[in-house]
Amino acid sequence: MSPSEMRELAGQAALRGQASVAFDLSEALISRDDTDLNAHLIRSRAARDLGRNEDALRHARRGWSLADDAQSQYAAALATAQALSSDGRRTSAQFWLRRAIELAPNETLKQRAAEDLVYVRRRNPWSTQLRFSVAPSSNINNGSRNDSSELFGLPFEFGLEGEAQALSGVEISTGFSTRYRLTENDRMRRDLTFGVSHRTYILSEDAKDIAPDAQGTDFATSSAYVALGESHALSGGTARLGWNAQLGRRWYAGDPLLDYTRIGANYRRATSKRGQVSAGISREGQDGVGSRDDATILRASLGYGIALRNGDQVSLSTHAVQSTSDADYLDYDQRTLSASYTMAKPVGPAKLDFGISISEKHHDASSLTPDGRDERAIEARVTAALTEMDFYGFMPTVTLNAEKTDTNIDLYETENYGIQLGVRSAF
Repeated sequence: MSPSEMRELAGQAALRGQASVAFDLSEALISRDDTDLNAHLIRSRAARDLGRNEDALRHARRGWSLADDAQSQYAAALATAQALSSDGRRTSAQFWLRRAIELAPNETLKQRAAEDLVYVRRRNPWSTQLRFSVAPSSNINNGSRNDSSELFGLPFEFGLEGEAQALSGVEISTGFSTRYRLTENDRMRRDLTFGVSHRTYILSEDAKDIAPDAQGTDFATSSAYVALGESHALSGGTARLGWNAQLGRRWYAGDPLLDYTRIGANYRRATSKRGQVSAGISREGQDGVGSRDDATILRASLGYGIALRNGDQVSLSTHAVQSTSDADYLDYDQRTLSASYTMAKPVGPAKLDFGISISEKHHDASSLTPDGRDERAIEARVTAALTEMDFYGFMPTVTLNAEKTDTNIDLYETENYGIQLGVRSAF
């Protein structure tokens, strides 16, 4: 046989599952010419089928070093990912699959690599998320939109100065979370999760004029937590019941603010091929650090989501929060109603996601008025994911936010308009 005939025979043997034949034939080709790219890729496939994962990875990497165009680089990246996944190194395999997605010479091959990525990610016990966003905002400190306010029931207004007023600037937010799946079978999943986040601000020149002594780090917040959770499949296969427990700490302006413990339960059930209902409850105990007061927070939620026939997704949810504390500002009841609509097909260069939420919050008592405190807030957003600018399966997002809070105490009336720049996985 000529080298081309032997290469064709080896490839056909690999496709038919004759791994030993493909392995031996590709060895002969590589002995003849170590720069035979296709022979290395065939041998990698055959070695993987034979359970020789180290050989599979070695030849896939050799193929990558020989690849000199998008088509061959795609094939070598896919072979490397497959060898790593077979060896149990699924996090590294996901990186190589994203590289294959970036190099894919056409949409069909790109979709194949994307499907492999979803499959490997589901089988990976490790799941890590990185978050980063930059968000110019008209109100980074949640300050009042008013210049003055009536206080203590007196018949005149007090002027609001400095940090009591809304300060504009830029929010910079980062976060990291990783989940390790301790146990998984047909009935149960058990996960251990760890996460950290940090949010800081840069004041605008106008904000510096309003509050010359303030710095963006004065409003910075950080958090860290560790959590353990389980999810159990119920009989019938359409519902899951789970629980989770979480320990964490939060910081404000670099100083410890509070420690908390949270325990909760959740329930999800498919109501049709495209619909799902969900519910959750939790109890959080907050132990204030320094001058921060203690609080106990109860939460409950109910939601419904459905995928429409055209692929668009609609969701509705309601949330209830009850916080009890000896401190007026931490003793309240809150109700929130939210809705979102996600479009399946892009509009021009972007996939659009719309959301709106309306909430009411009531404090029985307030140190500023004898009538307690009532708030009504509305928030709207639209997010555009720029699908044509994806890189390694990630695409930039632009979110427009608008928030407004009305209350019976002028000091707490706020407005915030901003734009947030972030990154999202396309798969």
